[in-house]
This record gives sequence, C-alpha cells and structure tokens, in this order.
Amino acid sequence: MEAKTPKRVVPVAVDVSIVDGVVVITCSPNPAPIDVGASNVLLVFTLATPGYRFKTTKAIELDVKVDDFPYASWTISDTLAALYDRNKVADELKYTVNIVDTATGQHYSVDPEIRNGGGGTGTGDC
Repeated sequence: MEAKTPKRVVPVAVDVSIVDGVVVITCSPNPAPIDVGASNVLLVFTLATPGYRFKTTKAIELDVKVDDFPYASWTISDTLAALYDRNKVADELKYTVNIVDTATGQHYSVDPEIRNGGGGTGTGDC
C-alpha cells in the first residue's frame, strides 16, 4: 500500500461579520492543522467578505517568531494571502490576521492558531 502524502497546501477561510456593532473576524479551520511529516507547507488565507481586504504588508503575522516560519507573509491580492511553514517542530502557534475596512480604512485583527504536526524537512530555501 502506498503511503499518503501529507497535505502541503492548507486553506484557511477568513470571514468578517458585525455582531452588535462589533467587527468579528473568524478563521476556519482554527487551529489550522498542519499534517505530521508535511514539509514546505503553504497556508493560503482567503478573505470572502466584501468590503474588507488584507493589509498590503504583514497580513498574517506570527505572534512570536519561530524558525519554522522564516519568511513574512505574502499579500497576493486584496482577498488572498499566504504564509510558508517548514513544519519541522510540533507546536501550537498563535498568529494575527490583519484586515482593513475598505470604506473607512479602519484596521482590525484576530489571533487564531496554527497546529504544526512537526516532522517536516523543509529547508526554507524555496
């Protein structure tokens, strides 16, 4: 039987809602699961709510810098951002998603988690 290849692209949906006048950002799944043994994983964040966009820089930021994330996130478009993960060390990591209200310019953020399975062999030289 052939071994299953660990998932190397992990999609994360980002949605914005207004609850009792308060902006609420949700990320799904949370925590974002990274398979044990997966190397060179790309977390891909898609913002589906009209009227909001990712920040141009630092759309996705780790709360504490760790070696598994050697690069800053990429804001590919207003609604698409990505983050590279070597996944060498199993850990639960808090990160921040930064978005902007396109009408007002107001910045909002939320702090979900990534669950690294570890065991990856990513070098960061991609």
